[in-house]
Order: sequence, then structure tokens, then C-alpha cells
Amino acid sequence: MYKQLEQLITLTGNDLNLVSRRFGQRADLTSEQLEMLRILYHYETLSQYDLTMKINKEQSIVSRWIKKLSQMGYITSKQSNRDLRCNDLMVTEKTKVLVQQINEIRVALIEARCQNLTSEDIERLNELLHKLNVHQPYFQ
Repeated sequence: MYKQLEQLITLTGNDLNLVSRRFGQRADLTSEQLEMLRILYHYETLSQYDLTMKINKEQSIVSRWIKKLSQMGYITSKQSNRDLRCNDLMVTEKTKVLVQQINEIRVALIEARCQNLTSEDIERLNELLHKLNVHQPYFQ
């Protein structure tokens, strides 16, 4: 049963990632860079350190991506009000538009997958996914 669940989750995740990859190709961004933009979009403002921790990549890689994304007009930075030694990273309007487009297509994909479900089915699925996503330590 869990193997089937893993396969279904993986298939859906792969299709959702494919949406991001297609948008990334059009924008000359890798899927990892897009994920970084989506994280920054979600949090609105993050330090480079916090962003590095959230995407779990080496600091040097994140620095290169930030430089590239800044040059392309996706990210801006300003001196942090909390720590004058750091810069806060923020997304630009260009990123907001891109991430919103990606999210709309991802939602449309999920809607298409759920078209044969009743509203009760969808509500139950939502409850189950919420239970599955309660952060429990599973690696020891």
C-alpha cells in the first residue's frame, strides 16, 4: 500500500516539477533556481544565509544563482534592518508574475487530476494530505 502511495505521489510531483521546468526553460532558469525564486516569493524577504538553508545547497552555488538572478532582474537586495552586516533578498515584480503563472498552471494540473472527484472527495483528500504533511521526524 505504501509503495503504491509513493508511486502516486512521485508521479504527481514529477508532473508538477515538469511545469516548473518548462517555465524555467523559457526564462533560462534551472528548476533549482526557480524553486529558489518560489521560496523567496513565499517568504517575501530572506537573508542569503536563510535562503541557503532553505534550499539546502552550498553557499557558493547560492551566491552564483543570486548574482545571475539579480542580473536578470528577478531578485533585488538591500541592507538588512535587523543585521547591518547582511543583505535581505526580495523578488521583483518580474518574479511575482513568473511564480504566479507557474502556480496557476500547477493548480490547473491538480484540478484536471481531480475532475472526477466529488467535493467531499476533494475535502477528504485535503484533510489526508494535511495529516501527511504534519512535520514528524522520520529519519533517525
